Parts: sequence; structure tokens; C-alpha cells
Amino acid sequence: MKRALLASYTKDDNLIRLARLLQKHNWALWGSAGTAKFLSEKGYPCRDIAEIVGPPILGHRVVSLARKVYAALLAKPEDSGELDRLGIVPFGLVYVTLYPLEETIKNPRSKPEDVIEQTDIGGPTLLRAAAKGRRLTLSDPAQIDTLEQWFEKGAPESERAALTIRLAAAAERTVADYVSASATYWESKVK
Repeated sequence: MKRALLASYTKDDNLIRLARLLQKHNWALWGSAGTAKFLSEKGYPCRDIAEIVGPPILGHRVVSLARKVYAALLAKPEDSGELDRLGIVPFGLVYVTLYPLEETIKNPRSKPEDVIEQTDIGGPTLLRAAAKGRRLTLSDPAQIDTLEQWFEKGAPESERAALTIRLAAAAERTVADYVSASATYWESKVK
């Protein structure tokens, strides 16, 4: 069975729609702590990534940052023997919505501490690893439509490479814009 890793700051109808779509197409769902809990409570069984990496630590600042997760995203087909020896099963799809850093920065009442708190580290790292590993990498809820259309056509292998590259490019742009917003904010604080 194919495995999807979902780590969504936004717990909403888009996340439920994606879970329903993936389950319909026989994908096993894994999620960060909050995402897994939300989906399971909504009737979409989703295993917590803590089963692989242990529970969140440092006040929930470290959840998915673990080598087993990144090996499951970055492994190539020729790495299957090593993955087997390590007990690691690859992920084929990642969906991430990031912490609302840009909104926090735009809020005139936000303090630097608020910006630090809303700076997502694991989400951008998941997106970049999935993009590099050429997994299906969803970084925007609007991409669920594209994934659904591909599934409706029978998920043709002949279209997988182009879809994967398009999604990888979008994920990289999402991360680049996110990091740029952070850099611009902090540059404005340098005197």
C-alpha cells in the first residue's frame, strides 16, 4: 500500500477532502500529531508519525525532523535493500500547509517572539525533501484538484513525471517565498 504523510497547520475541509481521496485510492495515511488526531477524529484513520520517530519534543517544535522520515522521502528505487534493512517504508506523497508566518509578519501587533513562534521548520523541510525525492508534493490545497484529476484518469505513469516536477517546483517556490518573507522581516530589524 502506498503511504502519504500529511502535516497540515490548517485543519479544514481541504485536509478532509485529501484524506478521503487518498483512502479511496488505497493510500495509507500518516500525519504529524495534530493532523493525525484531527483526521482520525473525523473518521479517516491516520497513523501518527510519532510511531516512527517518537513523540513531539521541545514544546512541539520538533515533530517530523528525523532521519527515518527523510530516508522515506529521499530514497531512490536502488535504495530499497538499505531501507529494508533499516525497517523504513517510503512515503509516496506529502501534503504540508505551513505555519502562518506571513500573516504574523503582516500583523502590526506581532512581536519578534510571535514571528519566531510562527516560523515553520519541519514543514519546509518536508516539502523540500519530498520535492527532491520526486514524491507527489502538495504545498497548496488547490493542488488537490490536480491530484484528483490524475487519479480519475487512472494515475497514468506516463503523466507522473510531469506532475511530480510541477508539484516539486510549486513546493520549492512556496518554501522560497516563505523563507524570503522571514529574511525580509529580520532584515528590517537590523539597525
